[in-house]
Amino acid sequence: MGVCIAGVAVAVALLFVVTGISLGLAAGATVESEDIDYWIVPDEGGAGSVPLEAEGARLSEVHDVTRRLREDDRIDYVSPVALRPLRLENPETGNRTYVIAVGVIPPDRPRRVADMDVSALDPEYAYYDDGTYDGEWSGEIVVSPGVAADLGLERGDTARAARSDRPLTVAAVNDREMAAGFGEVPAIAMPLAELQSMTGLAEADEADQILVGTTDPSVESALESVYPGTDVVSRTGIAGAEATPTNLPLAMALAAALVAGGIGIAFVATMMGLELTAGRRELAVLDAVGFSRRTRALVVVSETITVAVLGGIAGVVLGAIATVGTNAGIAAAIGVTALAETPPWLAAYAFGAAVVVGLCAAPYPLYLAANTDTLEELTR
Repeated sequence: MGVCIAGVAVAVALLFVVTGISLGLAAGATVESEDIDYWIVPDEGGAGSVPLEAEGARLSEVHDVTRRLREDDRIDYVSPVALRPLRLENPETGNRTYVIAVGVIPPDRPRRVADMDVSALDPEYAYYDDGTYDGEWSGEIVVSPGVAADLGLERGDTARAARSDRPLTVAAVNDREMAAGFGEVPAIAMPLAELQSMTGLAEADEADQILVGTTDPSVESALESVYPGTDVVSRTGIAGAEATPTNLPLAMALAAALVAGGIGIAFVATMMGLELTAGRRELAVLDAVGFSRRTRALVVVSETITVAVLGGIAGVVLGAIATVGTNAGIAAAIGVTALAETPPWLAAYAFGAAVVVGLCAAPYPLYLAANTDTLEELTR
């Protein structure tokens, strides 16, 4: 009996967790995470990847657009992002390598852009100087571990970029490589205005895209009107892809119901059948002392549903614990704080599913009970 209850509990817990995840996906819960960003990118038929789409059209007058967006209280952080290939060299050793340079406006609090921790860059952003590109040159860069190893760079070391006489100083070594759709790439991060000046983007104030950090999904509609001919995409998963309209949450919920129901019905029917096969003598005794066929059937159904109910209660508790663990694991892995939702009715739904499992599993034990030969069982 305990094994039967445990089987129902596992099936109900699976239903609880998967349905909670489906609800979270359907409701767009990932947009509420503090680490979910919107990207304004040129519309080029979806070519390239986010945030490494550096080819093709670019956005202009990005500092003015950034200033306007910062006036929106719903936005926590905004920065144009330029991505340019550079050949970086350590002048002391002569080692050189090609890198992707990520130009951003330095934040005033911890922040990652394209996996690069740009918090070490000076938030004063002096070189831009209200559009003159004539302020104090900081030359600060944050280098990925691979670049630091290839060039032999440490914090405070000097580096140089090809075709530029501007000195660069390592402000920090990043704690991870920059990931792209095809793997990891050598990268550095630096102030946007300084990268623009080095690569010819300063004349039209150009960048490849604009990053907007917010926890308010209503911002998306406002961002769609910032530039003509652009798309607004959101980083909503491990690969940083946009969440597109899909029936996946519904499919997941239906699959969970079918799997949990199938497992539960098969398990309860089989185990209760074995219980009745071993306990046919008790049914024969009930018949002998005058219990009617209907009463004996009611006893069998009551026992089957009781097992399902107990399994349902245990499954709801187990499912709630598993949901908390799932959310914690996802938060640690990708920064989404609450993927699986647990509305009050979810427990009732899972418990109701357990009751349905018990009802659907009852016919087989009833069949066995109806085919019990009282005389044969009592004379064995």
